Amino acid sequence: MKPVLSRLAALLAFFAILESGRADVILANGGKPRVVIVRQDGATAPEQAAARELAEHLRQITGATFQIQDANWTNIPERAIIIGPGASAVKFFPEVDFAKLGAEEFVMRTKGGRLLLAGGRPRGTLYAVEHFLSEQCGVRWWTPWATNIPHCATLRVPDLNVRERPAFEYREPYCFQGFDPLWKSRNSANGEAHRIPAELGGCITYKGFCHTFYPLVPPEKHFATHPEWFSLLKGKRTHERGQLCLSNPELRDFTVGRVKEWLREAPDAEIISVTQNDWFGACECANCKAIDDAEGSPSGSMLAFVNYIAERIELEFPRVAVDTFAYQYTRKPPRTIKPRPNVIVRLCSIECNFREPLDHPSNTTFLADLKEWSKICRRLYIWDYVTDFKNYVNPHPNWFVLGPNARVFQKFGVAGVFEEGAYAGYGSEMGELRAWVLAQLLWNPQLDDRALINEFLNGYYGRAAAKPIQRYLELMHAASAGYNLRCFLGKTAPHLEFKTLGEAERLWQQAEKAVAHDPELLARVRLSHLPVRYALLAHWGALRRDCWEQNGAWPVALSRKSVADEFRDIAAGVPGKLWTQLRVLNEHGLSVEDFLKPFAVDPAEEKMTLPPKRLKNPAPPADLPRNELRGTVDLQDDVAALAKAGEWAEIRPDAGASDRRAVRMPGTHSEWAFRIGAKNIPASPTGKWKVYAVARVELSAEAKPDSAAFGAGVYDNAAKNYPTEKKFRVDEAGANYRSHLIGTFTPGPERDIFVSPLSNPGVKAVWVDRIFLVPAK
Repeated sequence: MKPVLSRLAALLAFFAILESGRADVILANGGKPRVVIVRQDGATAPEQAAARELAEHLRQITGATFQIQDANWTNIPERAIIIGPGASAVKFFPEVDFAKLGAEEFVMRTKGGRLLLAGGRPRGTLYAVEHFLSEQCGVRWWTPWATNIPHCATLRVPDLNVRERPAFEYREPYCFQGFDPLWKSRNSANGEAHRIPAELGGCITYKGFCHTFYPLVPPEKHFATHPEWFSLLKGKRTHERGQLCLSNPELRDFTVGRVKEWLREAPDAEIISVTQNDWFGACECANCKAIDDAEGSPSGSMLAFVNYIAERIELEFPRVAVDTFAYQYTRKPPRTIKPRPNVIVRLCSIECNFREPLDHPSNTTFLADLKEWSKICRRLYIWDYVTDFKNYVNPHPNWFVLGPNARVFQKFGVAGVFEEGAYAGYGSEMGELRAWVLAQLLWNPQLDDRALINEFLNGYYGRAAAKPIQRYLELMHAASAGYNLRCFLGKTAPHLEFKTLGEAERLWQQAEKAVAHDPELLARVRLSHLPVRYALLAHWGALRRDCWEQNGAWPVALSRKSVADEFRDIAAGVPGKLWTQLRVLNEHGLSVEDFLKPFAVDPAEEKMTLPPKRLKNPAPPADLPRNELRGTVDLQDDVAALAKAGEWAEIRPDAGASDRRAVRMPGTHSEWAFRIGAKNIPASPTGKWKVYAVARVELSAEAKPDSAAFGAGVYDNAAKNYPTEKKFRVDEAGANYRSHLIGTFTPGPERDIFVSPLSNPGVKAVWVDRIFLVPAK
């Protein structure tokens, strides 16, 4: 019985070995190499770099030193990693048709004890190695300065039969954090910006890149002699804020010559940009207008011009495509003109709502243009926008549309994607996350973008800090619901209101505390925390008022100066770590120092303690007859719309006001900065209201008693008249609150109540406690 069992055990072990050989390739065992890396005869520079990249990363993972062996295809070891296409790859993997692999396509295959990592040229093999390290070994290149390399002395590779190619031929996550060429190569980005050197596979190269009309046809050289080459605007030829006259035959031929000159200067260029200037000003001459009218869009004359150039350069430059924009006034596609096969159209999304995916109803017109361009353009590229160019460090909650948008582009057959982020320096709001996540999505849009975001947060900030940061992303996303998030943000937005920013600040404080023991992680968290501090500083006065109004807890120091000083210290960075330095705050180069200058001294009111809470249900005005107070309505300052809040009007604590709050308007203007809309004015039980402004004034020494202190009234927006209006003299107003009868009116859907100063130099400020309505008899 024992011999039978022994033979059975041996047989099972044999089959286990066979199965293991079929399923796994052991690369290292106990910190010792089990394979050699085979470099093909005739390997290109990127393929040689791929072999070195693999050997170095496997050494860091396993602790083993891997030999790189030049191929002798007659004697390839049984345990080997074969890098690149070549004779040995063909011999051991004959089922792979290497000739049909695209320039960036690759295969990962195992057979016996061998692993094949190979791809097309120039970048396919390098991508095979990078994706193997990422997908099979868990390596992550989060940023140029932050890499995650697992440590595993024994490394096995499962049975592999993978063939991949990118979803888009052109992939550019254009964020400063992603400009490093090696980082771009490792994350499969291949765009023009900060070019990848040839030894790392190079990139898709442009001659020119954008807004090239005037570089091609400089007006300083040609306008004086050829004004007809430039836009006709309002009956006059001009080069100021204009474009080119795209229908002019002589200009067309001149531009063809210039394009050829440029391409002869750049023999490696694959694309040449022939693109409109970065403003409007399309030519209005009869010939250009005739084309545009017939085509239903100025893209008609643009595409006719670009097609003309493309046709006349293709014989000399058959590998070059001519690139143009569908941007702003040219975004809508033409009715009948189609791009030639050697024309690329870059469709730009600058007008869109970036809080929502591009297939959201708020982006209907862009999606319609995308659909139509996709029907007529063989190589459609996208220029998308993923930051706030006015404020690089403003919270910009577009993180959760990056994946859906990439899938929209793929759905409509887009060939290339340029994602323009904050490009002027380190420290932009979540720039590291955007760069990495976008790089993964531009290779494969079907990846789970939420999972990618969570993976980045855990890997880059550490698991403990990732939890509150993830809650921060969700908080800002929820707070911005319904908001039209543009790439040039206005002064206010719902996610920048006090309640949200207060909670955001607390979450980032939690994140800092979670990694306080780790200087590297803490530096990453502190830099990424700055956008919330930036928003607090930028909107300090309004947020302090909102805090008072909401009886909230102020989340940072009461001293604005101390918060600004801490911002400056963090922005200065950690010595020796350039990536920790924040220098530029917007596209126009606003420096940290210039931003912080207004905060060098605390405002006087910041030295005060927090004011008392707002009173609810305050008593009616004491100066009104008691017998008139039945059925009254109290319209407090918090229901008023304030024009230019913080400048023309602002809510301030005031112990003398009925609810301890009032609107203060400086006497230097005469705007209706305090206004209560009709929707807040109920019907009167008697049909009409007597309307009182409960107000007081601050006077200067030169105040004249008979001069007008402030005005108030009711304005009918439909009829464009005043049902009642009155100006109140200085001697009627006074330093204490009084009920000033404005008049009597019938409420209506278009009738608002307003109060305004009157630009009286003797009046420092007008304070409005409330509007009080008494039924008129």
